[in-house]
Amino acid sequence: MKKVIAAIGITAVLAATSGMALAESITLIGGSTSISTVINPVKGAFEKTTGITLNATAAGSKIALQKLDAGEADVATAGHTFEELLGNIKSSNIALKNPVEKLNVIQLAQPASYSVIINPANPVAKLSKDQLAGIFSGKISNWNEVGGKDAPILCVVSNLSPGSNDVFAKTFLGGKKIAIDTLDASNAADLLQNISTNSDAIGYLPAAMIDASVKAVETLPMKSSPIIMLTIGKPLPKVQKLADFILGEGAKYIK
Repeated sequence: MKKVIAAIGITAVLAATSGMALAESITLIGGSTSISTVINPVKGAFEKTTGITLNATAAGSKIALQKLDAGEADVATAGHTFEELLGNIKSSNIALKNPVEKLNVIQLAQPASYSVIINPANPVAKLSKDQLAGIFSGKISNWNEVGGKDAPILCVVSNLSPGSNDVFAKTFLGGKKIAIDTLDASNAADLLQNISTNSDAIGYLPAAMIDASVKAVETLPMKSSPIIMLTIGKPLPKVQKLADFILGEGAKYIK
């Protein structure tokens, strides 16, 4: 009897081990916008539907492409056109080991909308293009200059969100980069938390991320480039399943 029980136990262990070996996962690295607006919203449903674990990390689109190129990720995502992303890589003097021709690009979603956000305790409700240009260039440094209380303005920016920063710069700064001292947020979620806990802070995020912890101010509309997925050559079957899910059933989860 004991031998039978032992045999059953061994069989169960082997079956569990076999199941673990068969489990699939995807390593995805992307820009903050693509992760927050597309990948995170579909992650739960994709995993439940396919049984594939989606390990997604927001690290900036340039880093994402570098990790993909180095074989450290199955797929990269970005809130850029392919041409914009290659331009960013070139301007940063980043050399890729794989030829550009080997990169396969799939558009996952249309451009995301962005909002300028402040703390809900801040009485300011509207900011013009000139006011935002003044704030993020350092010419306007106190909230009382734009109808707020007497307090220094704290600009919060995520340097790991180059796509978001490019959209903001093109909309309000004539394409120039933000040159003032800012509080650096590690990613979009960190930026949201910083503004929700600091009454003097201001920043910008994909509109899909905004919740009751912050307040969107009325200003010029901002839109990003499309959200794209990149692979080296033809996507792995599991990655193709992710792309097909996002473009099909998963579209309803994207705000």
